[in-house]
Amino acid sequence: MKYLRNRFIAGLLILLPSVVTGWVLWKIFNSVDNILKPIQQRYPVVDFPGVGFVVVVLLILLTGVFAGNFIGRRVIGAGEQVLARVPVVRRIYTAVKEISEVFLSERKLVFREVVMVRYPHRDSWVLGFVTQPAAPRLSELVGRNLLNVFIPTTPNPTSGFLLFVPADDVIRVPISIEEALKAVVSGGAYTPPRLTGAAVARDGQA
Repeated sequence: MKYLRNRFIAGLLILLPSVVTGWVLWKIFNSVDNILKPIQQRYPVVDFPGVGFVVVVLLILLTGVFAGNFIGRRVIGAGEQVLARVPVVRRIYTAVKEISEVFLSERKLVFREVVMVRYPHRDSWVLGFVTQPAAPRLSELVGRNLLNVFIPTTPNPTSGFLLFVPADDVIRVPISIEEALKAVVSGGAYTPPRLTGAAVARDGQA
């Protein structure tokens, strides 16, 4: 029985990620595809699976193309100015836009490197991500060169804390952003292979 139980758990661990991923993708596909449901009910000739999804993808693509030319930028800029003047809408639109730019920007300037910092007290450490140097004025106020370090929460790394940490107080960890995120999401159950017996760099030194 112990052997069967272990084999069952092993099979579950293999199948569960694939099944859940497929289910999530299917739900997303159906949700997007049903956007044109009222039109499809009125005009059965366009009622076939996938048409709504294709239309939405094309609409997003055309919006991106339109935003890439001079006229498109002017129109979108004017629309953003209008939204920025509506009290409640302004907060929602600004927040969503900033988050979208952070996670979808091609510049990939969000997380520059993985570090460890002391948090929440001197005797404990957490994984963090350097986003950029802190504002010069903040460094002047403290009298030290500060870094913006994002500390993610477990198991949801999209929420967390922003710390301003002196550059010489961080320990740089030689792993990729993806490996660090896996460790955070797993609650420490996943350990990046390169950390097994690997030395880290501190203060720029090996």
